[in-house]
Amino acid sequence: MRVRYLKATTRQEKSQILDELQATLGYARKYAIAVMKPKPEHDRPRAKRTRPLRYLAALPVIQAVWEALDYPCAERLHPVLVSTAQQLAAHGEIQLTPEVLRDLRQISRATLARRISKWARPSAKHVPAGRRPSSRLRSEIPVERYEWNEHKPGALEMDLVEHNGGSSLGHYAYTLSVVDVVTGYSRRLAVLGRGQAGIAAALERILAEWPYPVWGIHCDNGSEFINSQLTRFVKARGLSLTRSRPYQKNDNAHVEQKNRFLVREIVGYERYDTPEHVAWLNTVYAWLDVYANACLPMRKVVQKVREGRRVHKKYDMAKTPLQRALEAGVIPTDKHTNWTEWAGSLNPLQIHRQLVTLLTHGPEGANVTPAPLPAPAPWPQAEACRT
Repeated sequence: MRVRYLKATTRQEKSQILDELQATLGYARKYAIAVMKPKPEHDRPRAKRTRPLRYLAALPVIQAVWEALDYPCAERLHPVLVSTAQQLAAHGEIQLTPEVLRDLRQISRATLARRISKWARPSAKHVPAGRRPSSRLRSEIPVERYEWNEHKPGALEMDLVEHNGGSSLGHYAYTLSVVDVVTGYSRRLAVLGRGQAGIAAALERILAEWPYPVWGIHCDNGSEFINSQLTRFVKARGLSLTRSRPYQKNDNAHVEQKNRFLVREIVGYERYDTPEHVAWLNTVYAWLDVYANACLPMRKVVQKVREGRRVHKKYDMAKTPLQRALEAGVIPTDKHTNWTEWAGSLNPLQIHRQLVTLLTHGPEGANVTPAPLPAPAPWPQAEACRT
């Protein structure tokens, strides 16, 4: 039928042949047209090679050199093939005859590449996942997340916020942000770099100043958290440690929201990379933590109803995180009066002005003396604001 098709001179003849082909073999019209065309030259069977392969005697030597140099490509192997073979022969690793040496000098890079491509190359060297310390720690830390309606205060989420100004080069500051998913109580502390020891020390300081007992900590999969120092720390305190699913930031939703509201919208996206910058950040956070926990009301989701693809949420009445902690009964009863009187003695407008002053002057104006809070607080960090 192809012969008839190629000999046809009119469009009607070719169309009739295509109709017969479709009716006989069930081909689609376009495919029938394609198969009727003559085959290109490159699709025709090639004549088998009759010339014998060259350099067969040199192949064992080439393979030994290739192995000695850790299996390089032909571009790297070809320039040093002869010299390395002579070096191996001097140590008695291979036998280098005049014929083999001649072949090593004559073989081209392209021929060498074709020979190498047929040899088995060992797989890439890597440390098995089960032997890595981080892998072992990840297997010990369960992947979970706190429920949105968690009712037991003391469940903390923590995260790091970097202050690199858009460039990850060099050493710069990080903010360790910790928040209770039940009460909304939160703390922040700036450190220079994200070394494991520094992050563990910052977390220990924050928990030491937490006003009520903590029972769980939730983090992401960063190496600053998944390390032996943090695991020893939580085990010594009898805390529950969990981690998020990889690349699922919503598993840490509460602290991510605080990062935006109480870190990025306050100190911005500038680069802070000196001890003076870290000291300024911690001065800001000392006032900001008092302001956020004792003055700023927050609403909490108390009900979720899904209707198709939409989720309708119901919120409770706005309260400050400190009020929620007092009402939850997690702060010791004998300290309720101290906390209540301290919160009532605060002047939110004064604290707001102080924050505006600190942020307006920036780190360069760190010598500006912060105004003292109106009354001492049962919270150690508030006392630091007064000095």
